[in-house]
Amino acid sequence: MVKESARDKSVLLSKLLRGLLPLTYLFLVNEFFDELNYGIGNAALPSIRTDLGISYVQVGLLLGLPGVINTFIEPLLMLLGDTRYRKHIILAGGGAIVISLVAIASTHSFLVLLLGMVIGFPASGAFVSLSQATLMDLNPGREPQMMARWTVAGSVANLIGPLILAGGFALGFGWRWAFLGLAALCTLLLCLTWFSRIPSHEKVETSHQAGIAGKALLAGLWGAIRNAHLMRWLVLLQFSDLLLDVLTGYLPIYFTDVTGMSLAQASLMMSVLMLAGLISNIVLIPILERFPGRNLVRISAGVTGILYVAWLLAPWLWVKLILIVLIKLVTLGWYEVLQGEAFATVPGWSGTVMATGSVTGALGGGISFFIGWVASQAGLPAAMWILLLGPISLVLFVPRSKAEMRAR
Repeated sequence: MVKESARDKSVLLSKLLRGLLPLTYLFLVNEFFDELNYGIGNAALPSIRTDLGISYVQVGLLLGLPGVINTFIEPLLMLLGDTRYRKHIILAGGGAIVISLVAIASTHSFLVLLLGMVIGFPASGAFVSLSQATLMDLNPGREPQMMARWTVAGSVANLIGPLILAGGFALGFGWRWAFLGLAALCTLLLCLTWFSRIPSHEKVETSHQAGIAGKALLAGLWGAIRNAHLMRWLVLLQFSDLLLDVLTGYLPIYFTDVTGMSLAQASLMMSVLMLAGLISNIVLIPILERFPGRNLVRISAGVTGILYVAWLLAPWLWVKLILIVLIKLVTLGWYEVLQGEAFATVPGWSGTVMATGSVTGALGGGISFFIGWVASQAGLPAAMWILLLGPISLVLFVPRSKAEMRAR
């Protein structure tokens, strides 16, 4: 009787927690947390650099090496996500994120900081990317639209993150308390995910005829890598990231080292940029319902490229600030459309798509490190020209239609 009573209470608690946050909203909150972590981490980087005495080359390692190492870890996790073990992997990823954040918050060593970020990359893939993949599986045929909603959730967090950090700096706090707070929030989401019913992928696992055997998983990955249409979208996604996450990663250091802003001013400026990004993402949702996403990306990339060149050449700080806000406003749909097209290329195999994307992540990680190395040799302003490859690639290689894509 005692065991039955305890079981009944456990079932009741499980139903209560599931009712508090339906699955779709839980996935969106997971993305909110991930981008909050990302926004705070970027805004805190100048302060971390000062406290730990980090060079430009080491900054390049922090922004690039975790992505390169992640290439050898995340693909397997994403492939396993296309099996009945998806929920277990998501939970393990959340636990690893907590460990990573605590390590970063408590370290006084660059190596421990780097290790924490290396752990955090595949952990985020397991916890957040598989949440995204499941959301796509639940909404076939509407991948770009759901990606737009996903991005809005992240943009809200990107806006809040630097504001939280700037408020902490203004009150005399350092950056460590913010990472401990993120660890606590992740622990809460981990508990909610534990009690959620995440759809099983046993159907996909059966089609492999070998369960989760290593050869079958690698064969699925190799087949995806050989899919030229899928690889087009994933490689373009890496180049588009140059004026998305990579630019965002280097901007706080640019503001403090090149323009002479204080840490609090740089954090506030990042919040303004995140607000611009949020506005852009909200506007994107109705636009994608009425306008072809590929055409939108091509036009946006052309305008962004012109604005970015003007930003690099502008001699006055106030002009640079206006132009960088405009850049954030006009980078419409890059991530949402490119990632959505990748999912649509291989419907039902979202984990495999994410795994293949992890492989191409080595390209983005390598470019991020290269930017840091160039900055150490020629200065950060010169290194920022490399990011212009992003919009140029989108203008040249995003097809206007499916017919054009097949022709290429």
